[in-house]
Amino acid sequence: FFSYFRELICYSAPTFAIMKFSILLVTMMASTANALFMPLQSLAVGESFPASALSKWGLKGKKGVVYFYGADDAPSCSKQNSAFDESLPEFKAKGFAVVGVRNAKGAKGADVSQKLVVDEDDEVRNEIGIPKDFFLLGGRETYVLNSKGEVELVFNSQFEPEKHVQKALAMAEEMQEAPAQNPIAELLASFSK
Repeated sequence: FFSYFRELICYSAPTFAIMKFSILLVTMMASTANALFMPLQSLAVGESFPASALSKWGLKGKKGVVYFYGADDAPSCSKQNSAFDESLPEFKAKGFAVVGVRNAKGAKGADVSQKLVVDEDDEVRNEIGIPKDFFLLGGRETYVLNSKGEVELVFNSQFEPEKHVQKALAMAEEMQEAPAQNPIAELLASFSK
């Protein structure tokens, strides 16, 4: 033990600095790898989406899909916008409104049917805590909301823009099939058993 301790103390300052830098580099790489393969999500299922944003974007009291993306003219964002645009009739048939959200720098003008809004200074994105992908890109995150504004689905993937639409449509279908809950009817049914 003492010989190990003596060797540690005897390291020159440059060698010790290289060791510290190596540890820092490995830690950063592990953190980045974790963010790449297990993306963080801001709001969780069951939590409420900010009411002010729902009101501002015309979703208050409505079932909706809100998807955050980077810029209208970015290739993957264009794919995502187009995929939502193509699926808009299906969402409407299920009673869902669709809103795409980007910041002012990303508003380049997209030719789509769904509502696109600007999140000034990333106010909503920051309020709900959408993490940046790779430390600099605005996170690509999709929420499916019930009519109370509660999150039913969260999906985060920078590399699968079309999958956001697939996941949102599947949840919309699931929510449409779920029977409306009537607590009085359930209570009466429990007495008849």
